[in-house]
Amino acid sequence: MNISHLILCTSLLAAPICAGQDFTEPEAAAPVVASPLPSSMAQKISSGDFAGLQTEIREALQAAGEQTKATQKLLQDNKYRHLLDIHELLRVTGPDNMKAIFSKSPQDAAFVKAFLQNPVWMELYLGAGLIPENSPAGIQILSDIWKADGKSPDFRTYQSLATGIASVFSTGPFAGKLKANSANCNPVRRYQIFKKLHQENKLHPGFIKLRPWEIRFVTGIHWDDKSYEWLNEHINLPWRRYTDACWAAPYTGSNFFGDTIQGPLFYVPWRDSSGEAENTRTIGGVCGGLSHFGTMAAQAHGIPAYPVGQPGHCAYAVRVKRGQWKGGFGGPDGGMHNHIFGSEAPTSYLLMEAVFADNEKIDLAYQWASQARLDEILGNKDKAIQSWQEALKQTPLHPFFRTELQRLLLEKQGMQPIDWYVYAKDALSHYKGNGFAAFNILKDVQNKFLMDIPAADRIAWFRDLHETIAATPTSWAVKFQPVLDSQSAFLTTPQEKAAYLETVLSTHLKTGDGTNFGQALEWAVKTFVENGQADTFSSAFAKVAQQAGGNDASGAAPDPKKLKEAYGKAIYATEVARSIPAFQTLSKAAASFSDANTSSSTVNTPVPQGWKLVPADGMVRCSTTCQWDSPWDHINLLRPCGGSHHTDKETNPNVIVELKNGVNLAGLIITKRNGNEDRMKKMEVSTSTDGATWFPLASTDNMPKEWIVTAPEGTRAKWIKVEAKNAQPEFMHLRHILVYEK
Repeated sequence: MNISHLILCTSLLAAPICAGQDFTEPEAAAPVVASPLPSSMAQKISSGDFAGLQTEIREALQAAGEQTKATQKLLQDNKYRHLLDIHELLRVTGPDNMKAIFSKSPQDAAFVKAFLQNPVWMELYLGAGLIPENSPAGIQILSDIWKADGKSPDFRTYQSLATGIASVFSTGPFAGKLKANSANCNPVRRYQIFKKLHQENKLHPGFIKLRPWEIRFVTGIHWDDKSYEWLNEHINLPWRRYTDACWAAPYTGSNFFGDTIQGPLFYVPWRDSSGEAENTRTIGGVCGGLSHFGTMAAQAHGIPAYPVGQPGHCAYAVRVKRGQWKGGFGGPDGGMHNHIFGSEAPTSYLLMEAVFADNEKIDLAYQWASQARLDEILGNKDKAIQSWQEALKQTPLHPFFRTELQRLLLEKQGMQPIDWYVYAKDALSHYKGNGFAAFNILKDVQNKFLMDIPAADRIAWFRDLHETIAATPTSWAVKFQPVLDSQSAFLTTPQEKAAYLETVLSTHLKTGDGTNFGQALEWAVKTFVENGQADTFSSAFAKVAQQAGGNDASGAAPDPKKLKEAYGKAIYATEVARSIPAFQTLSKAAASFSDANTSSSTVNTPVPQGWKLVPADGMVRCSTTCQWDSPWDHINLLRPCGGSHHTDKETNPNVIVELKNGVNLAGLIITKRNGNEDRMKKMEVSTSTDGATWFPLASTDNMPKEWIVTAPEGTRAKWIKVEAKNAQPEFMHLRHILVYEK
């Protein structure tokens, strides 16, 4: 562990947690209150006759609906709403399963009676996100928690905590791991730990306001329960800095005795310690262990977090407020280990945050969902459709609700292509900022109308969808290719395909941070250029370039200045998208804009003997670009002729070289561009084998014009980062980053 690492770890252990900006919103409105059940229903509950209870409640709800046609008015009635909650709970759990829990012990029976008399708690449970995926297990966990603490006077305060724990232990991606490790991960013990920490004022103040779906991201991780207590005591820092908590443990692949982390002996000498967190803090680990450590450190202080998988790497994310997650160790993007509506971050957590954004609306939406399911059970599908539509008025993006509505619409007779088109257009209007969710939920609906409308209207529909996607925050981790492949399957002629390509490139060139544009270019290279249709690609790109200045395409030859600007933006977009094939193709196509003579060398320093230049078949990724940048010359940074790049002003601007293949690194020659060379003084070079975990290779406080960096024997690298360390924001511009292997 180096000195800077020790300083960081010390600061993490010493800094107190502080509230800062809250990451939740207060409850919008008081939930429904309990109403006394009719004596016949209460008797059925007491006797464990849940099948009979379900039948009686269904008949009572049906009768109420026949007497009062205005369902909205019914949902405002506490008695009706209470019965509807019980009906939905029995539907998702099953009367037989409820009876099995009830019959397990007198204490379980007492819980079931108390739970069915508590609509507030039932609605927290039914709206926890993934219920009814495995409701019987969730109800049993709630019963176990209630048996341990239900009689305490403050239990109502912790109903959301109990419900969130029941949800994460019974449903979702962590449920199986938590069950398999029940000796160390017990839901009752986990509940007691968090209640105790809250009562001792050791959690973030916003913790107690979290809803069950949010509690999933505080209590849901498969490490042992006691690690929460250890982390709460030993890893304390300002709450927004829990993205750094992973570095409180050392990064290492072997323990003090030389046992590797891939083997069974890595943690054996410490197996009797305070749990996995303390083990990791003592001996360290690689990205997986450190990311879980960072995740759990945040959670141990009542802050939602999740680990995230990336290619060859594990990172994590910490939630700083509703809708905003910050990355730790290379997060927050990638495959979420804990999730509700899909695992692809950031689009999945953005959808989740949008669905649950308003407490009052989501509660009402779940009531309408319960009504819709009742309507369908009673055989009234038209009324069920209306109820699902009412649910979606409250939360238009809820994927489970929209899936149910679309299922009923698909079963309905008489829906014509124009009806589906109108429905799809209306649905799409709600998805600004969640375009990938729109594509996923509407891709089956498209099949009902796309081939029955004119080709021009198909392209127009795709344009509308891409404008929605372009306005959606995204990253390299969100895969755009499935959208493009799916849509292009509806194109029947070369003219349509060319028009579609032009639409896609034009839309994403104008909107977004370049990630989608870069992935669209990668797809276009594979689909057109590599399949003998380079002319189609070139023509579409030229038209897009001509339009980039705001003018319509006139059919004339592209303006060279606009074409150059478009290629510059396109090449930088391929870097953001991390696409080597697209970077290579676009760089070759834009080579005429470069003044570099690739057959000559501008390196004055002799190359050390035995060093072999790595071919420029990878890519260069600059941290930022600006008006003085020349992206078409980025690739030449890897060639002796020299290239150029120009970042914007940053405190730590950097350039990352990604090689096509990993190499045994011999060293580097890094040179400055002529002019303003004093901007680059304090510089660092790091290497990585996974693109996320960086190891220092060299540093200097006064970088020379031509800097030779020799790598220690055995250095492996696929990524190399050259970074400026400035006291104040400054530009960075280099001429060479020549990579040599042995």
